[in-house]
Amino acid sequence: MKVCMFVLNDCNKNYKPARIPARALADAGHDIRIIALSSKETAPYEESDGSRIFRIGLVSTKLLWLLSLRTRLEGKLSSLGATKSTAGFSGARTEDAPSRDGSPTERRVSKYHSLLSLMRKFLWQVYSLWYRIPRWLIRKLALTYLLYLEYYLRSFWFARKEATDVYHAHDLITLPAAWLCSRVTGGKLVYDAHELWLEGIRGPKRSKLNRFLVRRLESFLIRRTDANIMAGLSSAELLSRMYHIPQLTVILNVPLYHPYERSTVLRDRLRIPAEEKILLFEGTIYVNRGIEECIQSLKYLSQCSLVMLGFGPDFYISDLKRLIEDEGLTHKVYFFGAVPHDEVTRTAMAADVGLVVLQNVTLNYYYASPCKLFDFMAAGLPVVGSNFPDLKKFIEGYKVGVTCDPANPREIAEAINYIISDENRYNEMKKNALEAARIFNWENESKKLVALYAGLSGKKEGIKPN
Repeated sequence: MKVCMFVLNDCNKNYKPARIPARALADAGHDIRIIALSSKETAPYEESDGSRIFRIGLVSTKLLWLLSLRTRLEGKLSSLGATKSTAGFSGARTEDAPSRDGSPTERRVSKYHSLLSLMRKFLWQVYSLWYRIPRWLIRKLALTYLLYLEYYLRSFWFARKEATDVYHAHDLITLPAAWLCSRVTGGKLVYDAHELWLEGIRGPKRSKLNRFLVRRLESFLIRRTDANIMAGLSSAELLSRMYHIPQLTVILNVPLYHPYERSTVLRDRLRIPAEEKILLFEGTIYVNRGIEECIQSLKYLSQCSLVMLGFGPDFYISDLKRLIEDEGLTHKVYFFGAVPHDEVTRTAMAADVGLVVLQNVTLNYYYASPCKLFDFMAAGLPVVGSNFPDLKKFIEGYKVGVTCDPANPREIAEAINYIISDENRYNEMKKNALEAARIFNWENESKKLVALYAGLSGKKEGIKPN
């Protein structure tokens, strides 16, 4: 079948949520194209992972120009008004400011300066009026709602040029465009909900009106799809109950299977002593991921070092470094940086314990079963995780580690110490993790996606999307 996927980002080489499923469907014989956003780092057209990626530019993004208008206007008006100080309006006779009793040419120059002064005052009034509008309002309207609207219209116009059998929306934000295409062309509609959209922590806190409208939108669209996908067990059950729809197809966000091979890349590059156990944090380095608590837990541990594998905003990393210095742990915490997604598992094989201590700030975290958990399993790492429903099912159900209160650094330390203090216990958890990795890998999970699409095409009897 011809499949058109929609993503609201540039779908670069590290965007796994779209690229990896697209690769699986392409390998199954489907013709895949992805509509994404253009960026400075990506080409307008790309053929990769068995897919054709078309990137569209949005005029709305150029509205960022408005947010810097004040600086530019100040510069322009400053240069325009500079004549005032040199033109001799105070009455002093200068070369550029002739007296009223001068020659006709001097009088014309004087009128020119008066007109220039009026223009400057007018522009200043326009400038002042414009900037009485709050900046946050400009940003919200221009870069959110207008951007979404333009994306829907442009992606719809682009997608309808080529007949497509299935429209696959990644996240709720692209679902309106995919739904509109399916309504116009008669193609099937797939909603790939990577998370509970209303429980996202991106941007400012949603107002009650915003939550109501978004929920009504999702409720309207999710009942008009041909298949729904979710990346977590509890999240899928929640959406099913919330919108009174059949159970969603759960396709976990798991890595490709990697045969285990112990690595020393972390220890060698960071020069961590051989007697130190390496505790590994993986992913975006940002708030509410338990990083501060993991750092503080080192005070209760001996011969343990924490390595952070990932990236994050400079201001937050600076705050973490201040915390590390204040706690006297500069020799115990290391920032390794990000690695390509296909190298994450092999890099993790250089650690000793994986940490998944998300904080209970949103249902997306409370019901999380993140890729890092399965990366740690594939790397043969026992895991310390938050005592949340899905994490407990995997960590304790498959006996690959221990769960604890993620907000308590002492409990995190106790869980780590429980794992590393007994060599036999540690080796048993390591063995269980490697066995679980043979179950939770993309080679297995992709079969669910291929079967779902086979049900949409009607090629196999008895296979239908859940």
